[in-house]
Amino acid sequence: MHASLMNAGRYAATALVFTMAMAQAHAAPATKETVRKYFDVTKASSLTDNVVETISAMQAKEWKEETNPKEKAKKKAMYDQTNKVIRRYVKWSALEPIAIESYQKELDEADVQGMIVHAQSPVGQIITNKMTPAIIKQLPAVGKHLEQRIETLSAQKAGAKTPAPVPPAPPANPKEAMARTLLSEMPGAREEFAAMTASMEARMIQNVNMVMGEGGSSGMEPEMKRIAKLFKEQVTFDEIVALKARMLASDLSEADMSAVIEDNKKPARRAQLLKAKKAEAAMQARMNTYLQETIMPVMVPELMKTLGKK
Repeated sequence: MHASLMNAGRYAATALVFTMAMAQAHAAPATKETVRKYFDVTKASSLTDNVVETISAMQAKEWKEETNPKEKAKKKAMYDQTNKVIRRYVKWSALEPIAIESYQKELDEADVQGMIVHAQSPVGQIITNKMTPAIIKQLPAVGKHLEQRIETLSAQKAGAKTPAPVPPAPPANPKEAMARTLLSEMPGAREEFAAMTASMEARMIQNVNMVMGEGGSSGMEPEMKRIAKLFKEQVTFDEIVALKARMLASDLSEADMSAVIEDNKKPARRAQLLKAKKAEAAMQARMNTYLQETIMPVMVPELMKTLGKK
């Protein structure tokens, strides 16, 4: 039970890229052709491949570092099955229709045309070619940090006094301070984090049910509720920003970060980003459904077979 619970918490915690869908009606929906052009300009296909490769390497590290031969073989078999399913279903050709539908529902034709113009601008090229790959590169470290935080929270005794969140240490240098400013002042970023923590309990229950079958989480719900509450109280937006900023400062120049910071201050760009985030949230909600209805029904039986369970 503890392993299932920890996995549920881990998966929920690392879903920082997932946000709550927010519906908004538009008079002139974007055309498929325009949305597809935007995804082409922002290199969505290659970035999706980058995410898959990053996650695959992160998962491979676990079995490669295992020293017990029996456990190593088991972890390797599980990795092989998971990796095979992910590479089959998590690719841009499968995800593109979901993404296009989401953007069409949330954005006007004029919105997407404006996003294309911005993506082709110098600062847009910094975001596409430098900043986004740098953030993808951070996934293993952020995932590991959140996994450790979940383990620490689960070890706290029920009923014990909850410690106050520890403020992040000051930035090591001006460049890291600039990276914190960029990430913390990104329009909609705090709201995304708040939405993620608010849905923590539901995500944990959902993850356990996907693995153990509907209702499989019923006996664990009190503990999941406790951990989700502790996560919301103790894991702060500023803590995660400090972690990500330290890595981002190593990958972007001060000139690049300054350009993005100044661009985000422009009212038109802020409004554009907030609209885009609604489309991204809707896309992530649809992709979560795709995960539950298409990927997990294939992956879970294969994993159970690998583990020798019915």
